[in-house]
Amino acid sequence: MPETIRVTVPGLEKVMANMARFPREIARYFSMAGHEAGNEIIDTQGLRNYPPATAANLPPTPYYIRGRGMQYANHNDGRSERYGTQFYIQRRGAMTTIGNRASYAEWLAGQNQARRMAAIGWRKLGDVAKEKKSRIEQIYRGWVKRLIKDLDL
Repeated sequence: MPETIRVTVPGLEKVMANMARFPREIARYFSMAGHEAGNEIIDTQGLRNYPPATAANLPPTPYYIRGRGMQYANHNDGRSERYGTQFYIQRRGAMTTIGNRASYAEWLAGQNQARRMAAIGWRKLGDVAKEKKSRIEQIYRGWVKRLIKDLDL
């Protein structure tokens, strides 16, 4: 089960009380808040921004070329899934989900992260979200304030 952080936003009860009157507007503002907060989390070194390369990314063969795949003496296998470009931010209701579509994401930055990946600088997505919780709350507060003002609530 994915890790979850709960964000508390003052003024949210006022917005939710008007959900029936302004469903599209509220959904749109929450979508923008979730997208901004999601990018705040994943635009972190060790997630979307790769940690520094290690000896595993340098010759002699075989070595791994980020964005291309495993380099052998005569060829590259071309099997990179381009982890940094595979993040997604999905919003449903007031919940935002952040994930990565790469088949190995769970072992690179998920709850089942391999110790070796942590040692070379990859971060767990859940840990980064917890670290940035106050910034995420600040983002949501800003969007809720803007929504309350724009809807004259």
